[in-house]
This record gives sequence, C-alpha cells and structure tokens, in this order.
Amino acid sequence: MEDRAQRRFNETLALVSEDLNPWVQRFYQKLMYEKRASLHTIHAYFSDLKQFFLFMTQHSGSLPSLKGFESITPMDLRAFLASRMKEDVSKRTNARLISSLKGFVRFLRREGHSLSSAFDVISSPRLDKNLPRPLSETQSIALVERRVETWVDLRDQALFMLLYGCGLRISEALNLNGENWTEAFLLIKGKGGKERRVPLLSPVFEKVRQYLMASPYPLTQNAPLFRGARGDRLNPAVAEKALRKLRLDLGLPETATPHALRHSFATHLLEGGGDLRHIQELLGHASLSSTQIYTDLTQDKLYEAYKNAHPRVKKP
Repeated sequence: MEDRAQRRFNETLALVSEDLNPWVQRFYQKLMYEKRASLHTIHAYFSDLKQFFLFMTQHSGSLPSLKGFESITPMDLRAFLASRMKEDVSKRTNARLISSLKGFVRFLRREGHSLSSAFDVISSPRLDKNLPRPLSETQSIALVERRVETWVDLRDQALFMLLYGCGLRISEALNLNGENWTEAFLLIKGKGGKERRVPLLSPVFEKVRQYLMASPYPLTQNAPLFRGARGDRLNPAVAEKALRKLRLDLGLPETATPHALRHSFATHLLEGGGDLRHIQELLGHASLSSTQIYTDLTQDKLYEAYKNAHPRVKKP
C-alpha cells in the first residue's frame, strides 16, 4: 500500500507548476509524518487532488499554480463537479473529493497563502443515509468454520475470524506485527496513529494460533502477522478476493465484504446488550455519533420483527 500511495503522490506532483510543487510535497509530509494518516487516506487524498489538477490543466490550458488557486471561481469548481457527474461518479466519491480539496486548501491557508473564497462557498453533494449491512450470525460463523486444506486457507479464515471477533478494519488487521498480539489482547494502531487495546477471545486466539503453526514463515516481533504466499505482508486486495470466492461458495450476499464483518461485530454486540460506549472504544471511533448508526440499524430490525409478528399488522 505504501508503494501505491507514493506512486499516486508522484503522479500528482507531476501535474502542478513549480511554485505549487513544494507545497504539495509539504502537504504529503504533513499527512505522512505529522498527522500520521493511514496509507489508504494518503492514497485517497492524492487520487482526489490528481483528478482536480488534471481537470484544471484541461480547463485553463496550463498546470495549476499557487497563484491560480487565488483566482479560482465557484464556476470553475462547479464545472469540475459537473465533469465528474458526466463520468457517472457517485455522490459519495464526489463528497470525498471536495473534502480532500478543502483539506489541501486549509493547509495552504495555514501556511500563510491567500486563496480564493470559492472553496468556502462550494458545498459537497447531499448524501443519502446508508446504514451498514452486517451479516447474520450464521453467515458470519460460516466464513470462519469452513473446512480448510492449505495454510493459505487457514490464514484467510484466521483473518476473517479476527475481523468478526474483534471488529477490526482490514487495514488494522493487516498492519499487525508479532509484537502487537498476545493471548489476551491486540494492540491496534488505528486512524491517525491512535492506539487501542482490543480483547482477544480464546476462539479467535486459537484460530490465529493454528494459522501461525501451519504457516511456513515464523512469526517474529517485527514480522507481519498475516503474510502473503511469498512471505511479504498480505495485500488487502488478496484478502478481498479470497472473501469474494468464499462468498460465492457459501451463497452469501454481495455485501459480504471484510468491512461487513466489522459491522457484524458491532451490530451483534449491540443486539446482545453491549454498551454503546464500550463498542465505540472497541471500534476505535473518535466520536460516539459514528457508533450510534448501529442503533438505527437494530431499531430497523426490531421494527421489521414487530411488523412480522404483531397480529394487527401481520399479513394474513
């Protein structure tokens, strides 16, 4: 992932003029070393900036410059959003892109540059409220109890068990090293470099231990917990591909993704009477509002159960 983020940064750097170039570099350094943003976040930022710089080059006929940022108009930004909509880009992607662009603009202003007020008046597309779509307990367990034949199969099963049993993000699980886990807990480095301890239930520990015993690569303190077939750190795309195959084999819905296992963890804990604050800490959410979306989800399920069971609303 680090190579992808670095490559996207270099591609973005090649699309700006000489006076803007050093500020793009400083922005990268700030995200990487000061804010300690995840590599996925850095890749997303520079993917978005690359799209904007490409458009402005075509729109204005020259590479974007620091001086050019001072004269950008709301019409320019609307033209950019219109071009994205013509490409059938989702509202959510456009909202993220505007957020990335405003983040870069805030950085430039903090560095003392006076930029166009157009960035203040342009707003992100209004998003529909999307509730997470967890798997059922039966579906979740099916992913981690399937009979395995190779150490790679066992690795995938241990990874999915960790996502469901501890509520991790896929990036958090794949960034684990030998020093980050014990029989009792995991030491997770989440968004923004924030660390948290997540209890490790004995069935989850046992599944990971079985994988490590079967793996041809010994685990050391600084070695990745989850390795690819060649011994390097497991790539998220490989894990996602493995889950897609399992999804087809088991007849699970398309919503069965690695992140859905995290949603399932939170939803099943809440349905079982878990405290919302505790779930927030386990998930590593900075704000309780991020966790409260699961209460909406469980309320929807309760309402569905009520409609199906209540004699006055139950269908004949």
